[in-house]
Amino acid sequence: MRKVRVLGAGAALVAATVLVLGPSGAVGTPDVPTNGGDPDGYVVGQSPYSTVYEPPPGVIAGNPSVDTFDEVDQAGLPRKRAQLFWGSNEDVASAASVASMVNSYDGGHTFPSGVNQTAGAGWFTKLRDGSILGVEFIPDSVIDEHSLKLVTRRSTDGGKTYRRELATFTTDKTLDPTKFDRGIRVHRDLFYAKDGSLLLTYYTRYPGDPLFRSELARSTDNGRTWTRFATIATQTDNRSMGETGVARAANGDLVAVHRTALGASSTTDWLYTNRSGDDGRTWTTPKPVEVTTATGEARPPTGIMPVLRLLPNGIMTMTWGRPDNWIAISPDGLGARWEQAQLTYVNYPRVNQAFQRSHGSSGNGAHAAVGSNRVLVVGDNCAPSWGCPETDAGFHTDGNYRVWKKFVDVVGPGTGKIDLLGKHIKKKVAVQTTMDARAPRLPEMSPLGAVDGSTEWASAAVGRQRTGTYTVTLDRTYSLTKAGLSLRPGEPAEATIEASVDGTTWRPVVTTGEITTYALRYYDVARVPAKYVRVTVTDRQAAYLNELELYSSVDSFENDPVGQVPRGYTNVIGAEVSDFDVDDSRHIMRLVDAWTDKTGRADRVTPAKPKQDWEFRVNSVGYARNFGFTVLGEQGQPAYQLRVGADGALARYDTVARVWQPLTPANAAPQRKWHTIKVVATLEHAEVFLNGQSVGTVAPSTPGSTGLGGHSFTTTSAASQYDHFLIDDVEQDNPA
Repeated sequence: MRKVRVLGAGAALVAATVLVLGPSGAVGTPDVPTNGGDPDGYVVGQSPYSTVYEPPPGVIAGNPSVDTFDEVDQAGLPRKRAQLFWGSNEDVASAASVASMVNSYDGGHTFPSGVNQTAGAGWFTKLRDGSILGVEFIPDSVIDEHSLKLVTRRSTDGGKTYRRELATFTTDKTLDPTKFDRGIRVHRDLFYAKDGSLLLTYYTRYPGDPLFRSELARSTDNGRTWTRFATIATQTDNRSMGETGVARAANGDLVAVHRTALGASSTTDWLYTNRSGDDGRTWTTPKPVEVTTATGEARPPTGIMPVLRLLPNGIMTMTWGRPDNWIAISPDGLGARWEQAQLTYVNYPRVNQAFQRSHGSSGNGAHAAVGSNRVLVVGDNCAPSWGCPETDAGFHTDGNYRVWKKFVDVVGPGTGKIDLLGKHIKKKVAVQTTMDARAPRLPEMSPLGAVDGSTEWASAAVGRQRTGTYTVTLDRTYSLTKAGLSLRPGEPAEATIEASVDGTTWRPVVTTGEITTYALRYYDVARVPAKYVRVTVTDRQAAYLNELELYSSVDSFENDPVGQVPRGYTNVIGAEVSDFDVDDSRHIMRLVDAWTDKTGRADRVTPAKPKQDWEFRVNSVGYARNFGFTVLGEQGQPAYQLRVGADGALARYDTVARVWQPLTPANAAPQRKWHTIKVVATLEHAEVFLNGQSVGTVAPSTPGSTGLGGHSFTTTSAASQYDHFLIDDVEQDNPA
């Protein structure tokens, strides 16, 4: 059974408390006992929003969109460039586009570049020759009843500058500019068909059409000319089909979601969806989108600006708006049903809200992948021209123009993801491969393209022969539990994964047979020990490894939402997943005590067994404080209660005598340094290791335990404050 879970907008896994979602969609460090999401389920976790751009008074900034592109930095390491634009024109059909653009070179964390007011707006994609093509929403002009001029933007320098061009669009239907200004509206996806041509979505209304229809245009010359290719959807259930988002599903289908309007009144209605199994030539009959919310409440009654994205981890995401801004997921990547729908942003006037409920944020926005399990979401605070008139009052945020952004993490089963790229950057993981072909205009095509968290077409390790090998030397011997593979996107290929502890003797752990992938496909591995992992790819053209992920029994927090309680942990106060102050991977658990009346704590409860091996890494930040680590008994009691003292000494607590008994002298584990601690416990005794060396064997802290069932991390005491610890690479095993 598939398990789903949401953090940041609903109840916790085992309902210790209910997390209340504010307008930002984020939760923050818990100060009441809170449980993390299901480690074997699908979890959505939001960060707080932040402002990208706030214009001077009276200047419009709204209706934003964002696209991301794979690049490399000056050191040749992979990075995501996020390109965000917004409109400054009135939101009326006859208005010419006035747009501004900014760029982020760190995946959307910061937007340090100046505002570009000449790059234009539109829908962008990276072409396979390395250039970037965009097509604007509103055409330039109608040529005749069968053709018009589209406004396109083309960059050959990685998005630094754009050249305005006019592209010809031709249709075998009849354009009627009196019925539809300038013939069509381009909206909103530009993508590759399986045959290598480009497809573009638009909506229009031909003579004889009672309402809008949505269609596809096709280009075989990199977007310089376009022809009508197919109709996606026409009037259905007395609803027009307008703004359309399209994405490639995990099985290769095309999935479309449409903004609809009811009859001639043009009253916005709920979203409709349909799909194509023949790459856009024919489409099923549209039907209402099926979606359930994270809170169990009814879905919103209307929707506009649907945007769909298939993430590298195989989960499909959808954002839409009006009222408010929303996100939902399709865990199987097929886009047939949507789950965990939740608010990402709210701003409307509370005064007379029954009449003005659609005021405030326009609901227009977008999202784009910035990692295997993360999207960057953007939106506005006020709809251009009509969203925040002076006659409205009581806004949830305020009545000013503003463009905002936030991250949303969308994770699937498994908390043991190994950060291959992060460890490679720290020189802890090495890659050797025969798949090292390069393309000057596609710098993301490199050996590291296979571990960069992207499944874009060129972001891959590519060989020169039909068969290639890709060998990863890990930083330690892991027990592998799962592997994810994406091969040449949309083309049949096969792969074998082998594991070795010595680099000489190899054991096959995954054999795919011939498969066609559009995102990562995951394979369970039966806890096979591996210091070395070798992937052999066979392709009908040249060996092509688009992406590789490895999972182990070590809880790395790499597949956990940032800013949320770590998955699988319960009774948590003061602990969350963090992406700074890290060591050799990019996520850690942060445990803090910011209070004088409670203790920071994170418990991981497991079925009780007679033995437990437990290892983790820990560091401290700021003031010297005591760090507690406890092996839990069958009823949650401290079977073995241990600590690293403020003086750097390890000690064991005797719950009967109520005293701490030292195991090491002071400074054995100095603070503000990373240390590895291991506890090998039975019901009778436990041996404690520090940085690989045994420091002693201890008796149980609480005599009489009949089972060992998990572990707990704690700060000093309720009275203590400013405790601050970093925890990583947690592995617990309960051998028979």
